[in-house]
Amino acid sequence: MKKDTRFFDDRARHWEETCYPPPVRHRLAALFREFDVKPGERVLDVGTGPGILLPHLRLGVGESGQICAFDLSFEMLRSAAAKPLGPKDILVRADTHFIPFRDDCFDRVICFAAFPHFERPQRAVCEMGRVLRVGGKLIIAHLMSREELARHHATHASVKGDHLPDHDQMKVFFRKAGFNSPHILDVPGKYIARGVKKTP
Repeated sequence: MKKDTRFFDDRARHWEETCYPPPVRHRLAALFREFDVKPGERVLDVGTGPGILLPHLRLGVGESGQICAFDLSFEMLRSAAAKPLGPKDILVRADTHFIPFRDDCFDRVICFAAFPHFERPQRAVCEMGRVLRVGGKLIIAHLMSREELARHHATHASVKGDHLPDHDQMKVFFRKAGFNSPHILDVPGKYIARGVKKTP
């Protein structure tokens, strides 16, 4: 994520009510089901923001699973900390380009509504791949298509240049990070890029 987090810090307190009114929350619940999170998994929530995914993840992994979530914005993390977490769950302030977890320790890495804000997207995908076990899954997702997201960000001066890469570039990012070529779904109201970490 960008080192200057003021855009996110300033908006953290009202982020959910502004960006996730009830109809959007309903769509998010439907999108989350496509992530196929399973009980007992260890899941990393990259760029958690105010923790909008945390309640869904907590139900998904169950009592035997673990959620680790991080964000670079302290104010976003303050909001995320108010979400229900299990005794094994971890919430930390960290940079996606230097993820503070050991290699091969997650079953699933989910990056929801954050990827365009990373300054070095290839580095970010490599880091997400590093912490995944072989056979683990990376999911990059949004509740907008690539084009819709570009138009949305264009309305905010601080993030107007923050775009999802085109499909060919995203496939390059995944392959260089040790994944199979990702399956990319890019339709109105939804973007999901998912890949599986290969054996080295």
